[in-house]
This record gives sequence, C-alpha cells and structure tokens, in this order.
Amino acid sequence: MRDVFNLKNNQIILNDSNDIKRVYLELTNACNFKCKMCFKNTFVEPEGYMSKETIEQVKKQLKDLTQLKEVVVGGIGESLLHPYIKDILSFLKDELDVYVILQTNGFLLNKFSRFVLDKKIDNIIVSVDNTDVGHLSNDLVYNTIKSINDKRLEEKRDKPVFSMEVVIDKHSLKGLDITIKRFIEAGIKDVIISNLLPVDKSMTERTLYPSSDKDILKDVIKVAQGVISMTLPYFEIKTERKCNFIDKKALIVRWDGEVAPCYRFLHTAKEFVIGREKTIYAHTFGNVNREHILDIWNKRDYKWFRFIVDNAIYPSCIDCNFNESCDFVKDTTVDCWGNEPSCADCLWSRNIIICP
Repeated sequence: MRDVFNLKNNQIILNDSNDIKRVYLELTNACNFKCKMCFKNTFVEPEGYMSKETIEQVKKQLKDLTQLKEVVVGGIGESLLHPYIKDILSFLKDELDVYVILQTNGFLLNKFSRFVLDKKIDNIIVSVDNTDVGHLSNDLVYNTIKSINDKRLEEKRDKPVFSMEVVIDKHSLKGLDITIKRFIEAGIKDVIISNLLPVDKSMTERTLYPSSDKDILKDVIKVAQGVISMTLPYFEIKTERKCNFIDKKALIVRWDGEVAPCYRFLHTAKEFVIGREKTIYAHTFGNVNREHILDIWNKRDYKWFRFIVDNAIYPSCIDCNFNESCDFVKDTTVDCWGNEPSCADCLWSRNIIICP
C-alpha cells in the first residue's frame, strides 16, 4: 500500500515495506534492583511480565519478518526474571536463527551460565555501575563474566561475546579506567558508555554535558583503545541528529504487546533535559495481540513518524531561544511544527544518551 503525504508544495509517497531488521523484546519492566538513576523510578504504569499468549504471538509474527537480522532481549527491566526466558532464547536461536543480544544487570546471569554457552547466545551486554546511583554489584558480575569466558575458551567456543554498558556522571569518572581495565581482564570485548539522564532534580548537577572538554574520557580511551571496541557519547550539543532505532529499522515490543518506536516512548515517565523537567508519554502504534507486527509497521502514522525522524524534519528545543517559556517543551505530546509525538529535545538523537 502507498500512503501519500502533502509537505508544503510537495507530495511524499511512502510505500509499505517488510524491512524490519531489529526487534527489541521487553519481556518485563520489573527488576531485581531499584537503582536511583533508573527510568523506572518515575513510571506510571504497573510492573508486568509478557504473557505466554503474547510470547506465542511474537514468535509467530517474527517468523514473517524476512529481513530480520537481530533480536535484542532487553527493555527497561531485567529479562532474566522472566519465567520463560529460556524458552524465548531457545526459539530465537534454534528456530529463528537470528543474532541474539541479551541485556542484563548480570546479577542472575550465573544461573544461566551453561545455558547461554550451549545456546550460543551471540552477545551479552551487562550493565556495570561505577556510581552510587547504580546497582554496584560489579564483583559478582565480574566473576560471572570471567567464569563464562573461561569455560568458553576451554570448550573452544566463540560465543557468547560480552559487552559492558556504563552510565557516567561527575561522580563515576574517577576509577572508571580501572574498572574497565579489570573487566577487560574478565573477557569483555566492547564497552558502551552513556551519559546519565537525570530522572529527578537532584541528579541534574551530576551530568557531564554540555561540555567542550575533549579530555573527559581520556583515561578510559587510553586503557581501552586498541584492546576492545568502544561506543562513546558526545558531550557537546551538536547539530547532527540521528535516531539509532529508526536508522537500524528497529521497533520494540513492550511486555504487554504494545509496539513502540524506541526506548524513550516505551513508558510514561519523567526526565530532566539539561536541567529542564519533561514528561515523556508512552507512544505506541499498535499491539501484537490484536494486529500483526507488519501491519503495525506499515500504519500510516508510523510510516510518517519514521520518515520525519529519519530526515530530522522536526524542531530543536534544546537550542531554541524560547525553551524556557514554551509549553511545547514540557512534554512529548506535540512539537511546535505539529509532529506527534515530539522528538525535539531527545538526547538519544544527539548521541548524549546511548542504548545498545
């Protein structure tokens, strides 16, 4: 089907497609930790787990995605808490045969050591905190990663590959290079560093951005460069905007079956954008329990949303002279150009905040 849109004196034609390449599965928004920096602290929705019925719908529909390459088992929760986690991972590897990324805080991972080796889970991303607003279970996580890696090498396997994800602020930089060096010794092959996105006012003074200091991560780079791969954030607000979710042809299936375009629109919550409080409203385009994932992907509104974001046809609230007095910046309902929802001050698109 073709959808036609009028944009000033031009017509934009957007065709249906089956080009979903990455799917994120949020099996639960529950967690075994209560980190102060977590987005969950301001969620308005209840905690829940993806039901068996929803899982079966997801399985059936994923088989129809002919261009699907990767599935990320993650979201804003701890996936290893889900009672069907082994069943889901087994399906993804044994039946779907896609590249599987498992995001976890690592606390429960030791219980699944044999399983992730035997199932050849491709990539396990473990959150490692060097700050008092995180979970601070690094010793346990380190021992688990090292144990699995030692066993992998002993058995001459090439999977899983471990990555570590770190959230940084002014309090966590000291000793971060030592932490990363230690985890390199445990066997990680990649480090993903993201800035802190404050969820309450008290954290706004901890952020490292905006800054023109090009040496913020010099100690980390010195330790990791040439040894492991690195994904690093920006600290300056740059003109370029790119949504990795749109760029990678990705979508997210929430624990209740709702389909969201990105992590930011997955749940209703609050955040502070460079000191300014903002309400983020969950924005979904359909539910896999009622519609096929491809029909949701090809909905008129969803196609237009992806086109607008992909081509950055939306305002920039962050550097607007009126952002202190404008009502549009208070939430994500709509921007001053009429786009719904609003991505106009998304720090993910500026590469300030990074998600795998």
